[in-house]
Amino acid sequence: MPPNPRRTGLFLGAMPPNPRRTGGEVAAAHPHVGALFSVRGNRPMRLRSYHLIIVLIAVLLLAACGGAPAAQPPAPTTAPAEPTTAPVAETEPTTDATESEVTAEPTAEPTPAEPVMVAPVAGGSVTRAMTTEPTGLDPAGAQGSGQNVMMHYIFDTLVAQDSQNVIQPFLAERWEASADAMTIDFFLREGITFHDGTPLDAAAVVASFERLIGPESTSPMANSLSAVAGVEALDELTVRFTFDAPSALFFTTITSPYTGITSPTAVESLGDGFAQQPVGSGPFKLKSWEPGIAVVLERNPDYAWPPPMVANPGAPYLDELVFKVVPDAATQLTALLAGEVDVIFLNQPDHITRLRQDPAVALVPVSLNSLAYMGFNTVKPPFDNLLVRQAISHAIDKEAIVMAAVGGEGAPAFAPMATTLPGFDASLQELELGYDPAKSAELLAEAGLTQDTSGTWSFEGQPLNLTLLTFTRAPNQDVATVIQAQLSEVGVPVNIQQFDAPAAGRAAVAGEYDLLIWRYDWNDPDVLAVNLSSGRIGSTNRVAYTNPDVDALFAEAASELDTARRAELYLEAQRLIMADAPWQPLYTPLDMLAVNPNLQDIVISGMGRALMNDATVVQ
Repeated sequence: MPPNPRRTGLFLGAMPPNPRRTGGEVAAAHPHVGALFSVRGNRPMRLRSYHLIIVLIAVLLLAACGGAPAAQPPAPTTAPAEPTTAPVAETEPTTDATESEVTAEPTAEPTPAEPVMVAPVAGGSVTRAMTTEPTGLDPAGAQGSGQNVMMHYIFDTLVAQDSQNVIQPFLAERWEASADAMTIDFFLREGITFHDGTPLDAAAVVASFERLIGPESTSPMANSLSAVAGVEALDELTVRFTFDAPSALFFTTITSPYTGITSPTAVESLGDGFAQQPVGSGPFKLKSWEPGIAVVLERNPDYAWPPPMVANPGAPYLDELVFKVVPDAATQLTALLAGEVDVIFLNQPDHITRLRQDPAVALVPVSLNSLAYMGFNTVKPPFDNLLVRQAISHAIDKEAIVMAAVGGEGAPAFAPMATTLPGFDASLQELELGYDPAKSAELLAEAGLTQDTSGTWSFEGQPLNLTLLTFTRAPNQDVATVIQAQLSEVGVPVNIQQFDAPAAGRAAVAGEYDLLIWRYDWNDPDVLAVNLSSGRIGSTNRVAYTNPDVDALFAEAASELDTARRAELYLEAQRLIMADAPWQPLYTPLDMLAVNPNLQDIVISGMGRALMNDATVVQ
């Protein structure tokens, strides 16, 4: 599907502001606004576009008044929510008023032109490059990253999350919670079926969640669902969840495709083979899987229950989605430009910069609620000393990292929370350990380290020689190299160790490092507890940080259903974390999808998932 060279204005929406600014400025810019995109070309607008413009204006006005809504447990619904269509980034008028049109006296009241309806063209195949092949496609047991790009096409979830982090109805058309939030009843839509033709009913939902929360569960969602005490079917279309304690994480957790509803019939008949032959209720179903080459999904012709973020009420227009294994980012880019693939994920800053001016590619920003940070091994001397952690933090020039290693495609960070999540507050910048080499030297001396005539610092009589650990994801190597140079300037030698993500994760858990460069992508402020609660030491708390007061705040926030109060708890936790300095936040990453412009009407939902329900191929 080669790009059409005659098409211009391929991405008809304002691109995000140049992120060469401070984290506070990024936060002030309402990062959620305009994050729900539709990739369009210069063809007549469908009728729905007029309504979408009105929706977009409303979103902008709301954002100007109060910022983006948080991904918090929604109020119980008492009636099915009205489906809404996703706002599109169409900011250019279809016509401009000329001077003669402004000054001429009309002889009659002009008659508005009737909007032209253009039916979407069905058919076509879209190929997306993926770095890693899936290990399996069973939501209850899938591990790794390869399946992340395709699980949401195969499996539907009880609720969905839009690009503004708002919870929306999906398989469940409404829900009701008890006054104490210890039970939540979900009311399913009628007529939903799995790819094998069996009904998706309350019994299927119960069976799916029992696989996720059962004692033998290997689900990556098991910990986030730990407050669920039980699941039962009240009738054919009503499911009740019972909790040990109110769970503020529950709704964001069940938007993940890793909580997608699976066919009990297929699970029972296929056993372990279900991971290679998944059966869900999503808009696409598995057609073929050639190991090491590609996974092919085909259109589900019976699909008629999409989430409200998309406009198409029925089956997708596309015939196929092909996920091609292309491990190298540079090779993916070459394949896109050659027309061999239609979609790639960009997190390599130089690729984003290169494609910004390329009219043959449409760039679609995606928000993953991300933060890149440098962590300290807080139980390994000398980083068990707060003064040393503070000293090394003051030696880091984040502006230089963003410019030199990230090509300006990002923004310096100062707080542990991503700017797009509840609990982030610009006031935290007052607590930042900013770039100050003189202060760094002062703190190292105060901590008892000594400096020789060459300027190299020693600890307990031994020259420092730190290990900086990271994993193979752009731009980690470049960031590590800049940090290595910055620490060398203050007399702290650093050796860089870079492994693939699994090996780096094992090394981090084993404490085989002094400093590490990591990144998180998450859709809930509980990401801080995931990474910094003492109960996660030995797993996701890679820096072995512990603070009982912070743990208590995390525990309270996990069961706090009031949005404002929950944000306050995370804000208070961040103040304590910043005082302890287990991390030095580095920058807010900028991620993009690079898309063949002939592929139109992609909708971006929560966590940057590209929905293809509305997508069409225009030749």
